[in-house]
Amino acid sequence: MDTIDKAMVYVRFTKPKVWGLLVFVGVVSALIAIPAFNLRYLWLLTAVVLALAAGSSGAESLTNYLDRDIDSRMLRTNRRPMVTGEVTPASAIITGVVLIAISIAIPLVVGRFIAAGFMAAGVIDNVFIYSYLLKRKTPWSVILGGFSGGIPVLVGWYMISNVASFIPWFLFSLVIVWIPIHIWSLAYMYHDDYARAGVPMLPVVYSDRVSAECISFSALLLVLFSFIPVLFGGAKILYIILIGLAAVPVLIYIVRFSRKPDRKSSFSLFKYSSPYLTVVFIIFALLRFL
Repeated sequence: MDTIDKAMVYVRFTKPKVWGLLVFVGVVSALIAIPAFNLRYLWLLTAVVLALAAGSSGAESLTNYLDRDIDSRMLRTNRRPMVTGEVTPASAIITGVVLIAISIAIPLVVGRFIAAGFMAAGVIDNVFIYSYLLKRKTPWSVILGGFSGGIPVLVGWYMISNVASFIPWFLFSLVIVWIPIHIWSLAYMYHDDYARAGVPMLPVVYSDRVSAECISFSALLLVLFSFIPVLFGGAKILYIILIGLAAVPVLIYIVRFSRKPDRKSSFSLFKYSSPYLTVVFIIFALLRFL
């Protein structure tokens, strides 16, 4: 295997589809916080991208190490690099630790100590609290372990600004509410895989009906949370209209899934939840700029 192929294996190993979204929400938060697009803030924005990419991929490396036995028993994951032997356990740990160290060092170097603290807290929540302590023990692990998903928003904001604002916490709450939908609907589709691996995800522990109700309720919460700016007077009529239009498919999928809890309905909700979150972030950011 040549150098490029080896590098691509490690990129795939860190799950770029996962950390790509985390970098995106963090960058959007940072962009909103920028008071002026000058060289200083463009440099800080670059630092945001590098720190979040390093931290997220580093955390994924360590969770891959912790989950290697689970991945080997699941059809969906049994071709991942650690299972196939393309990445060794020692390499996974070294990769994860180095990337995480870089992600915390970047905000420290530029004097953003709050952002560094949030970065460290996010890694601890994802790797230690969620993957190590809770994932194999409780179906509610994604609740306590989901805070790390919203941390990039706070890192992005506080890499740029030290101003207290409801904006990063609003965006943070959106990601937190989105995470159970994303993970539980995926677990609903791959119920047999998670059961085979002995991971007590919500759809494995509870019936299809109960699981569908919990997932649908989480999706409804995401829609409701999208309108939080209205309560703070930070939403324009255009924001309400655009978010309302984007929410219509979510509401349709919620009704379908609630009435007929099957794999197809779960997949529809799973597939649309990420684009919906992305659209809400984009709409909010664009209207803030305008």
